[in-house]
Amino acid sequence: MASGTFGAGVRHLRSEWGRWWRAEDLTDTHIAHRILNDQYRLWRGLKQRANAEVQQNIGLLKQQQRQATYMQMQRMQMQKRSRGYGGYGGYGFGGMGASPMISYRMMQWAQLQIQMGQKEFAHTEVTPSMLAVGRGQVRSRRHLAAAAWVLALPALWIGLWWLSALAGLVVTAAAALVFAMLAWTQGRHPRLRQPPVPKLMFVPPAPPAHTELAQEPEPEPEPFPLREAGRDPKRSQEAVRLALRKERSQIGEVQLPVETEWGWSVPLVMSGGTLGDLIRILAKLATTLRVGENRLLAQPRDPEDSSAVTLQILTKDPFANPLPSPERAPLSCTIKDPVSIGISLTGETTPVVLAGQHVLLVSDTGGGKSSMVRAMADYVTVCRDAVAVDIDPSGRGLGPLGSCAARRALTSADADLALEDLLARAEARIAAMPATADNWEVTESSPAVIGFVDEWSRLSKRAKAAGLALLRIGRKARVTLVVCTQDATTDILGDAVADTFGVRILMPCRMADVPLVIGQSDAIAKGWLPHLLVASPGEWEPADAGQFYCITPRHRTPMLRYVSLIDPATALARAKDRVAAGLPSLDDISVMGLTTDTPEIIRLLLAAFSAHGNPDHLTLAQLADHLAPADPPVWGQWEGRPNRLLMIGRTIKSELRKADLAIPTGRLSAEADPKRPTVYRLADIQRALS
Repeated sequence: MASGTFGAGVRHLRSEWGRWWRAEDLTDTHIAHRILNDQYRLWRGLKQRANAEVQQNIGLLKQQQRQATYMQMQRMQMQKRSRGYGGYGGYGFGGMGASPMISYRMMQWAQLQIQMGQKEFAHTEVTPSMLAVGRGQVRSRRHLAAAAWVLALPALWIGLWWLSALAGLVVTAAAALVFAMLAWTQGRHPRLRQPPVPKLMFVPPAPPAHTELAQEPEPEPEPFPLREAGRDPKRSQEAVRLALRKERSQIGEVQLPVETEWGWSVPLVMSGGTLGDLIRILAKLATTLRVGENRLLAQPRDPEDSSAVTLQILTKDPFANPLPSPERAPLSCTIKDPVSIGISLTGETTPVVLAGQHVLLVSDTGGGKSSMVRAMADYVTVCRDAVAVDIDPSGRGLGPLGSCAARRALTSADADLALEDLLARAEARIAAMPATADNWEVTESSPAVIGFVDEWSRLSKRAKAAGLALLRIGRKARVTLVVCTQDATTDILGDAVADTFGVRILMPCRMADVPLVIGQSDAIAKGWLPHLLVASPGEWEPADAGQFYCITPRHRTPMLRYVSLIDPATALARAKDRVAAGLPSLDDISVMGLTTDTPEIIRLLLAAFSAHGNPDHLTLAQLADHLAPADPPVWGQWEGRPNRLLMIGRTIKSELRKADLAIPTGRLSAEADPKRPTVYRLADIQRALS
């Protein structure tokens, strides 16, 4: 996951570099503002030069005027000295001052200065060709800057290494760390870089074209129901965009929806937040778009881009007309081939290999559990190299396909025996496997065994202990379980969910079951939404019965799926044909010799050894600890009494005598245990059984 995030970040940074190199991060508004500001700066420069020229000319004229006045004053002084004061009056003051032409020209320049001060800047409208030229100029400047950096940075880096290798190493490591952190951050939350639009340096009398002032933003239209869009993708896109905007979702882009047989598939690009943030507002979006309850789904679209998601809008039932279950001839299939357990929302099958796979099925009442079990049992019972074992303490089991099961256990007591028998078979197979084999080889003479266990919560502690032990070792022996339950909390299935079930199926269920079965605390935030499916209240209203999500070796992403129903009459007819054609026998693969006639005391002792991993021996105390919870009225009546082990030992011997079996006891050596407790040996029990 971390490597995927880093790789996505590197690709995003490379894409951003390309956008910068091509100046694609600048919109037409950016370029238009630059062009208009350049026009204003050019006009302002010309105006400043013109003002300087006017000031210079006025200054020259004032200097000429002062010189003329000075020269005239000099002439007056000379005339005064030569003619006396009388001549002064004769000259008169009317002749003093500069030339009238100078004053006139000064007035002209002053008027020009006033006119220039009153003249305002008038921009030239930006045309598409000017935008193209302006963008090209930006690209050229960027290319020159990049070339300068490409030449300067290596030189600086080499110079740094030449001055100090340690300094060069530190700077290189720091640069690599900064790049890695930036790539990782962008991989988690990629954002398209866009510089701020430069502010206009003037207030235009009219809004220039291609600018932010070109037109006043129109008021955002109100959201409208999706049905009003009809089959128009653009209208549907607008409906979804407005609905998302109303709910203030962090969606950067709503791409063009794709129409499907069941509604719309809408690609989205998130600008922030997570997929979980979108999932939390799905119910509100459904109300805004006026679609059915729980008819919006969201899931990741690209594993390499966490911002890419898909919004599925179901305007009608996507599985209203499912394909019927295929008809197969008896003994025509092999359990080693994949079988589809349902069709996906996108029309793809869901292939699963049942050989060596434990299956967990979690569903509320009315969620379609019977349909899924019947679909899997229908395939198992048509295979020539697999047998089905039907275990249901409630008494229903596989229903119309029950006659195809090699063994049926429809009571609590029979369920205990059946699960212990399966566990014993698995252990015997593992013990009989050659050293070169990793798993039991499934053939027609040694078929895979698949136990369908319904109502797991109603099993006894004894049956659950055998079942959990089988979940841990059954895959290797090709003796596996299909476990059905209404909830998957830890008090029902213990810690076996995440580790042992290769196939996990979630039909309409509780929210608390989802993260436990998926194995991820944030499963719901990632798009696993089976808890939003509605179970069927009865045959008159199918609701979402039969729809499911699953995790298999081939399927790891949330996708809504559906299993086709096999009606009871069809299932019963198929069962009759298969029984008539002959089915693989469970007796042919009995490797432990356990039958319905096997004494109960032997089953209890073997179950105790199995629970401890089949050691060579067990002490009487270890056997007592196992027997007491298995049957408290018989074996737990001496709890807390000092003679507990004595009484349990006597009872074991009594039960063995009733079964006409003689199993000797022994004692451990003083080196193994100074108390030398009484022990039973597994080899002695197996010898007595044979």
